[in-house]
Amino acid sequence: MSDGMTIAAASMQNDMQRLNILSQNIANALTPAYKRDLAVASGFSAFMAGSAGQLQEMSLPGFSAATDFSTAVMRNSGNPLDLAIEDGSFFEVSDDRGTYYTRHGSFMLDARGQLVTASGERVAGVSGDIQLGNAHPVIDRQGRVLENGELVAQIKLVRFADSGRLIRAGVGKYLQGDALIDATAADGSLRQGFLEASNVSTSSEMVRLIETMRHFEGGQKVIRMYDEMLDRAISKLGEF
Repeated sequence: MSDGMTIAAASMQNDMQRLNILSQNIANALTPAYKRDLAVASGFSAFMAGSAGQLQEMSLPGFSAATDFSTAVMRNSGNPLDLAIEDGSFFEVSDDRGTYYTRHGSFMLDARGQLVTASGERVAGVSGDIQLGNAHPVIDRQGRVLENGELVAQIKLVRFADSGRLIRAGVGKYLQGDALIDATAADGSLRQGFLEASNVSTSSEMVRLIETMRHFEGGQKVIRMYDEMLDRAISKLGEF
């Protein structure tokens, strides 16, 4: 395959990766606390160093997904067990499979009165699991939980020094991975009765989606052109 066709094919593969990332973002535009992924291209200098300037096995620098953890707007839900985090902290939740971190603060009480997520993970408090007597506690900005004016628990909030190292675990949850907990960070700030929206801008993502599709179509035209050139060249050679 000629270098031109190889470059066009590699470019189309990158476009497919980018389309997958953009489609995932758009699909979760209305998911509370969803953090959009960004398509980040690897550096061209690293690509050249890896290939040592040889074009025989050329491929373009690929895309990888990096999560944008910027805080989105807070929407009033009116549910006293809904909580939104105003800074970069995370809730810690756990089940029998392990510990996760999330910003999706739509909580409820299970049959035993434990504060849990919609998928059943237990919400961690500073002193362990949180047990409540009713579904209408008062929760202040520091995460202190009060029932009948008495302190019964405090929501545990975790801040990471490098959130980009968290690993997506689905349904708005993350595994710690190589991320380091920032023990020096100030306590997070909560808003009771609110949920954080997704930080996806549908209009911006749609513009990027259209741009990528057009770039992909351009790659198709380049490959078609090279194919026609090769076909003509082979036909000419066959005349001799």
